[in-house]
Amino acid sequence: MEKQLLIKELNDYLKISEFEDASKNWLQVDTEKTEIKKVWYAVDATSYIFDKAIENNVDLVITHHGMYWWYESALTDVHFQRANKLIKNNIWLYACHLPLDAHNEVWNNIWIVKWFTNIYWIKDYQLEKFWNYHGIDIWFWIKFEEKIHISTIISMLCQHLQFEKKLYNLWNKEYISSMCVVSWGWADAIPEAKEKWYDLLIIWEAKHSSIIEAKELKQSILLWWHRETEKIWVKLLANYITKSYWIETVFLDEKY
Repeated sequence: MEKQLLIKELNDYLKISEFEDASKNWLQVDTEKTEIKKVWYAVDATSYIFDKAIENNVDLVITHHGMYWWYESALTDVHFQRANKLIKNNIWLYACHLPLDAHNEVWNNIWIVKWFTNIYWIKDYQLEKFWNYHGIDIWFWIKFEEKIHISTIISMLCQHLQFEKKLYNLWNKEYISSMCVVSWGWADAIPEAKEKWYDLLIIWEAKHSSIIEAKELKQSILLWWHRETEKIWVKLLANYITKSYWIETVFLDEKY
C-alpha cells in the first residue's frame, strides 16, 4: 500500500488532529521508500525493537510510545541512534499515544472492561466515563450487580490477559461490585475512587506516595505494569490494518 495513503487513513481513523498530547502523534521518522508491505507494532519505540524490524525487512513500525515528546529538541545520543537505524534501513516510524487510549474501537481501557465482563459473564452493568483531558474522556468506571470475590481478579482476569500484577486489598473487602480501569499512573484517581465508593482501582505503576495515600484512604488498588496495560491496542490496531488493507502485521512483545 502507498505510504502517504496509509498514514492519512491512520490519522483519520485515530482522529489525531483532535488531541492535544505530549507525544507527537503521526509519522515520526520518514524514509525514501513509498510502499508498505510489512508492518510491525510494539508498545515502545526502542533500539531493540528496531533491530528486530531490520532483521525482518519491516517497512513500518507503529508504537504507542514514540521517539519524540514535548521535551526533545535535538537528534543526538539515543534519539540519533534510533533514528539512524530506521533511516539507514528504510523503515518508517508511526506513533500514537492518547488517541489510542481514547479510541472507541481500539483503545486499551474499553477492551479491558469488555474482557472483564466476558470473563465473569457480567451482563448487567453500568459504565461511566472518567477523567476529561482537553475535552476528551479516556477512562471508565464500571458498576455491576454480581459480587465477585477479589481473589479471582488475580486468578482469572490477570492470568487471562497475561498481566503481571500486585494487588493491595487495602479496603479488606472480600467481594467487589465496582472498579475503575486506568491504563496510566494517574494518582488523582485514588481519592476520587474512594470518594465514589468504588471497590477496586486498576492502575499501572504508582509512586510510593500514591500507595501511602491509598493505604490511608483504604482504597484497594491493583497494579499492572505500564507496558502490560498498553499492549492491547497494538494488537487491535494491527487487526484493523490487516482486515482493512491486507497488509502483513506482526506484534513484537519485547519486554524490558
